[in-house]
Amino acid sequence: MSSQELSQETTTADQRAAAILVVHVGQPHGRARGGWKKDVHFDVAEGYAVFREKCLAKFTEVSSSPDAHRRPIQLPENGAGIYIKKARNGSPERYVRLSSENFAATLLHRWSLLTQNDLARLGDFRFEAFLYVERAAAPGQFHRATTQRVENARVQWMAYEAANAVNFGTITAHHLNIVHARRPNNTAFEVPTENTTAQAIALDQQREDIRRAYVAAEAERQTGEVMIRLNGLWMPVEVGIISSRRAIGLPDHGIFTQGIPHQFNAEAPSKPTMPDTDHQYDESMEEV
Repeated sequence: MSSQELSQETTTADQRAAAILVVHVGQPHGRARGGWKKDVHFDVAEGYAVFREKCLAKFTEVSSSPDAHRRPIQLPENGAGIYIKKARNGSPERYVRLSSENFAATLLHRWSLLTQNDLARLGDFRFEAFLYVERAAAPGQFHRATTQRVENARVQWMAYEAANAVNFGTITAHHLNIVHARRPNNTAFEVPTENTTAQAIALDQQREDIRRAYVAAEAERQTGEVMIRLNGLWMPVEVGIISSRRAIGLPDHGIFTQGIPHQFNAEAPSKPTMPDTDHQYDESMEEV
C-alpha cells in the first residue's frame, strides 16, 4: 500500500499524523538508557525521508538542551535510523527500522492494531518512534602548566621553528609554552588561530620594530671626533663613544639633549626675606 492510501485510511480530515520521538542513549534492539521525548508532526504522503529529517531536527533541539550539555550526545557514525514499535506492547528487540520501502506499510500495520478505546480518542493518538544515539567522546584532559610540561612545549615550538623556517618572538613563545603545556598528551603542535595568539605576534612585531629603530639610531652615533694635540698640532681623532664613556666613568646612555646638558634651574623667590619668628627663642624657657 502506498503512503497516499495509508493517508486516506488513517485520516479523513487531512493527511497529517503525529508521532512521539523518543531519543534513547544506547544500541537498537538492546538496553537503552535515558531518553528525551519530542512531538513530531508529519505528512504521511511526504514519505520516510521527510519524516526522518524532522526527527533529526528534533534531535538537534535535544542536543542543545542544558541537560544534554552536561553529558553531550551524538548520532552514531554508522548513520541514524528511526525505529517504530510495530506492536502495541512490543519489546525493543522487535522494533522495526523504518525505510522508504516499509514506511507506509509499517504505519498501516501499527494503525490496524488500534483498539476501540484508541479509535475513540483518535485525535490524541501518536505513533511511537525511537532514535538511538551515543554519548559523545569526552575531550582530552587538560593539564596544569607545570615546569616540565612548559619545557616540553618549548621543545615542540623550537622544532616547529626549525621545520618551517619561522621565528617566534618572546611574547609569542611564552604564549605557546602555556597553551601547549595545558593541552592533552600527544597533541600535535600547531599555532593557534585565535585572537590571543594574533595579539602576541603583533606585540612581538612591534618590539622588533622598536629594536631595529634603536639599533639604527645607535649606529649613527657610535663614533665621534675628539681633538688631540700631538707635537703641538691639534688633530681630529675618531673614537668610540661608548668606550670613551666607560673610560671616564660615564653611563652608556646619553646625558645631553641636543647638545644642552640637563640642569635644574631654580626659580627666584618672589617675596623678600622675612624675619623668622616661628623659631625665635622663648624667653620664658631661658635658664636662670
